[in-house]
Amino acid sequence: MAQVRALALHTPLNGNENVTESITKIVDKISECLSICGMKPWTLRLILPPATDCRDLYRLSQDLFNVLDDDIMVGLGIEEHRECINSIVPLLTTYPKLYMSTRCDNDMCIEKVVDSVYLRRSIDIDYNVYTRFALIFGTWIETPYFPATCNFSNVHGLSISLMYVDLVEKALFNNNVLELFRFIEESNGKAMCLSKCSDVPFIGVDLSLSPWMDESVAGLIEKLIRNRIGHPGTINAIYSLNKLINRIIERLKLRSIGFNEVMLPVAEDSILNERIKNSDIRLRDLINYSLVCVAGLDMVAIPINANIYSIAIDMLTVHKIKRRNVAMRVIPVDQNPTAPVNLKMFGTTYVAMI
Repeated sequence: MAQVRALALHTPLNGNENVTESITKIVDKISECLSICGMKPWTLRLILPPATDCRDLYRLSQDLFNVLDDDIMVGLGIEEHRECINSIVPLLTTYPKLYMSTRCDNDMCIEKVVDSVYLRRSIDIDYNVYTRFALIFGTWIETPYFPATCNFSNVHGLSISLMYVDLVEKALFNNNVLELFRFIEESNGKAMCLSKCSDVPFIGVDLSLSPWMDESVAGLIEKLIRNRIGHPGTINAIYSLNKLINRIIERLKLRSIGFNEVMLPVAEDSILNERIKNSDIRLRDLINYSLVCVAGLDMVAIPINANIYSIAIDMLTVHKIKRRNVAMRVIPVDQNPTAPVNLKMFGTTYVAMI
């Protein structure tokens, strides 16, 4: 069912102001405005700027989660060169609604992140923390999609993402384009209403086509190629969907933000999940799709002995070739390829063949 997938509040951090107090006030105001504007977002999110003071990380996290409602997610970026990168796993372990990211544009950075974050993996660490960490290749990205985001421009604003796979399918196969356009325009209008009501600028929509279980992007691709995803025609189908996203943005004159590309998060797409289980799709296939037009390598469970450094180096190369930011969210688990793994909030996924 088409809906606003996420409403994100981009919050600046300015000097010594009382951050939690100002955030609480604006969140309360936005909550009031939601009913006025008729918006019912699936998730509410808070996006903070990259951390600049490692010593304040724990205090800020504790203060925020002491006052925020349990259903609000928080996104926080950390620069690789700062010591606080070593705090990523402990923070994610402590705060289940915290999502974190860092960024790399060279192999030395990747080596440090792999050592500090992924190689800390042990039987004492819940692998679910890796569902809430992303490694970004290139510059920071501002998007309502978690965890590959941060408020790097330190602005005050609102953004949205949409869940609309079913409407794209109707538009492509039933020629029902008007319903697709109407939903996007109405969602954009509600976001602008919310902006006016709350006095928070609307900075854009990320129109990325993303799945949620049976609302499957992989299933849409299979209908387009009349075969299982991975067969010839897959790359062209993904490319065509990306062109569609761009045409919609231009046609409806939308203010866009973020990726605006096809997304293939394995654990969030029931059909893609099944293809991983049966080894129809492997990790290397997903990397190749990122090279063409997928936003990144996302929500993929991999064997704990997989060479994460080499995977990340390939994704960095994808970034250099595409000249666009891409992201990686992999989940190292102590299981063999195709084995089932239970993820909190996502259910059962399967370990990918490399």
